[in-house]
Formats: sequence, structure tokens, C-alpha cells
Amino acid sequence: MKPLPSQFEFHGGDFVRRTLVSFAISIIICAGVHSATGGGKIDVSKVVTKSDAEKILGVPVKDAKGRNQNGTDGYYDSEWSYYAIKSDKALIFDVLYAGKPGLAATMFSILPADGGKSTRIDGLGDKAILCPNETGMAMLHVLKGNTLITIGIHGLPASAVVDTEKSMATKILANL
Repeated sequence: MKPLPSQFEFHGGDFVRRTLVSFAISIIICAGVHSATGGGKIDVSKVVTKSDAEKILGVPVKDAKGRNQNGTDGYYDSEWSYYAIKSDKALIFDVLYAGKPGLAATMFSILPADGGKSTRIDGLGDKAILCPNETGMAMLHVLKGNTLITIGIHGLPASAVVDTEKSMATKILANL
């Protein structure tokens, strides 16, 4: 009886090496799928681009300014702004992964921070509210799990930005 070729051996260095390489490749593929399907933390300036900001504000804007910051206990904050080159218009984003369970919900429950009026917005995340304020900034706050998304547009009437902010929130939520 002729022995099977060495590719079918289940012992020895080659089998172990092939198994480890296959396992490593599987881990890399799973990590890539996890990131591609939104499992990782986002950089909001890559989700809403400078070109998007110019379309929304209707004027040329400067490059995004902001940061992505990791903290302790799973905390992560992606905070970015686009400012118009020649006017007071601005587009501001903050995507906060609160880390500690319940923290984002607690933060959401005290909004608006200035005690002003807010309007409930249905169909976004777990909860959403729009908070126009006296400075000319309409802020949309969206709670999704332990993530709090804030989107603000300055320089346009609050009534004119609701649909735009909802659209941006939907785009960000799709990338979480």
C-alpha cells in the first residue's frame, strides 16, 4: 500500500505551520470584515467629507479641523468641524463612543445643555432631538446604543437644516 503524499500528513512541522498560517489569514480576514461592516470606530471627517460640507453649506470651506481621540475604558471621540472660507457658516460633528455602559444615555438625557427647547426627531438611532439655539446653531443629537452623535450647522436657519442634519446622521449611523 502506497503512503499518502506529505500534503496530507497531520503531524510534523509542515502541518503546524500550515495550520498557523491558515489561522492567521482567517483572523486578518475577520478583522477586515469587522472594519468594513462598521465594527470599528469611525473618523467622522472621512464619512462627511469637505466636498459634502461645501454642498451642505453652499460655500467653499477650509479643510476639516479636529481630532480622533482614544481614552480609557473604550472611550473614543471623533470631533471635526468645517468652517466657511468667507462667511460665518460652519458644519460641526462629534461622534462619541462613551465606553462605560449607560454614559451616552445619561449625557443625552441632559440635553440641551443650555436648558433651551428641543424637538424630538423620530426614526434616528434610539432617540434623537433637534436643539436650535440663540447663536444661530441648530444641533441634532442622536443616541444609538452607547454612542452619542452631535451635528451642528451654523449660519443657516434651523428650519432649513433639519433634513440635512438627519441625512448626515443617517450616513454616520450606517458607518458605526
